[in-house]
Amino acid sequence: MSSFNELNLKPALLQRLQELTFHTPTPIQQEAIPVLLQGQDVAGQAETGSGKTAAYGLPILQNIDTDLQQVQALVVVPTRELAVQVRQELKNLAQQLTNLKVSAFYGGHAFSQERASLAFPPQVLVGTPGRLTDHLSRRTLDLGHLKQIVLDEADKLLEMGFEEELDQILDVLPAKRQTVLFSATMPDKVKELISNSLKNPKFIKATTTAIPDQLHLVGLKVEQNEKKEALAALLLSKDPTGTVVFANTRATTDALTSFLQEKGLTAKALHGGMEQIDRDRTMTLFRNGSTTILVATDLAARGLDIDALTTIVHFELPDDEAAYLHRSGRTGRAGKSGTVYTLSSKRDEQKLRDWGHVRMDEWLKLADLQINETKAMPEAAAFATLHINAGRKDKLSPRDIVGALIAEAGLAAAAIGKIEVQDRQSFVAVPAAQSKAIATKLGEGKIKGRKFRVTLVQD
Repeated sequence: MSSFNELNLKPALLQRLQELTFHTPTPIQQEAIPVLLQGQDVAGQAETGSGKTAAYGLPILQNIDTDLQQVQALVVVPTRELAVQVRQELKNLAQQLTNLKVSAFYGGHAFSQERASLAFPPQVLVGTPGRLTDHLSRRTLDLGHLKQIVLDEADKLLEMGFEEELDQILDVLPAKRQTVLFSATMPDKVKELISNSLKNPKFIKATTTAIPDQLHLVGLKVEQNEKKEALAALLLSKDPTGTVVFANTRATTDALTSFLQEKGLTAKALHGGMEQIDRDRTMTLFRNGSTTILVATDLAARGLDIDALTTIVHFELPDDEAAYLHRSGRTGRAGKSGTVYTLSSKRDEQKLRDWGHVRMDEWLKLADLQINETKAMPEAAAFATLHINAGRKDKLSPRDIVGALIAEAGLAAAAIGKIEVQDRQSFVAVPAAQSKAIATKLGEGKIKGRKFRVTLVQD
């Protein structure tokens, strides 16, 4: 299969793939899509950034009956961030399909909103195990019409202790269904889940290389007590925009964020100890360029699939190679290039040597990153973010926001950054230097003929 056109997909899906300039399927898509379209169960192993969401998403969207307002496909994911990401990617692929509803259910926001939305159930539901079993126990979710279930990142689902929840979900599903499982690794627990839950599955492994060719791995030799200064020197020696720095604990993440901010860098923390609304806001600021650096833990990084992400820095090594590969795979996705830096003490170097697939393309020393005394501090982020207290439920669209910024604030369309319209709120990136004046003008003016509260999101 050298082209998506060779598949017997709905014209609306093929049209959308053309609009997205998706012409050549990735290896996992070439292997999985034809088998899934035939209705067979699939157990797939694929590296991060391989295009697996579209690999299972396109067959799901092909088989949905949009005239039936019932949950027909369920995607189970380990974290809230991944639930949001998968929902967005499926909605993006399905943009040309009419009467299709895709929802995400996860902890951290009101259960009552999800229950109310089930008055008109989504045909495609993405959810975390805890929230899904909560709905099942309260009998607010009917899965009696389900045709397909996907267990995404199965290794992480089991690693996080969701065996019991997965059993509860699988037990209530119709016996006649298609079951799909994707996992980055295949430990014994995942193999057992496949054996217990899938019927005569087709096993697919997209690639044999763990590090994609488009990733450039750079090791930075440092003493343990030099790591913080080395990190700052690294970020100040390059354009830090689109960088994620990985640390192992929440405390280290917060401390590093404060340290980098003191160095004049626009950094924000992302970890599981934050409230969901704060995590969502941080992700929005990073996606639209208002924040240039994320300092994150592994758990929070599940679901980081951002076009602007160009650089990964391992401030600390994780416990195992699989976690290292998953972190590194957050960049260099879908064929794009990316750079991965690893701050490495002598103990870290030994750990890297013990891992079979990790080989540095280049080694640097701290002296190579010394910043010239005349080098200016990094400029502040080019964009700041405005918050508008209205969204899709208020019939607001990105086009409405662009029109208001042009009419009310006098902005040129080319100066407007990324816009995200959520259910009850919207975010828009605008030039940082004018952001306060723009917020005032937009708040005093009207969007789509109505006045809304507009505020500047503060770092």
